[in-house]
Amino acid sequence: MTFPEHIGPVTVVRDPDGFWTHPRYFNPEGDEASRGEFGDWLHRHNLTCATCWMENDAPPHVMAAWVAGNGDVSDWHPSMSAGEGWFIGSVHDTEDGPVCVWLREAR
Repeated sequence: MTFPEHIGPVTVVRDPDGFWTHPRYFNPEGDEASRGEFGDWLHRHNLTCATCWMENDAPPHVMAAWVAGNGDVSDWHPSMSAGEGWFIGSVHDTEDGPVCVWLREAR
């Protein structure tokens, strides 16, 4: 039986626009992933996730710049207050706006 490699925290170095993805983060089979496909990936790697949406977390000036068309989210520092062991899996844009996906080992 083959076990997937452990995925844990690594140093986050966001790009000039403030986005970043863990080098071993989920990669869908096709153009778009289904919720089930991401859930299967989490299960295979014994991970759980939480999301933090920029619109609910960023300071007003960051949101105002985003709404005005500035694609830079560098001044957004996603918050996570759900306990220990969380690490950033990805800070990326979606159809619903920028999101931070936090990961940690499932308990």
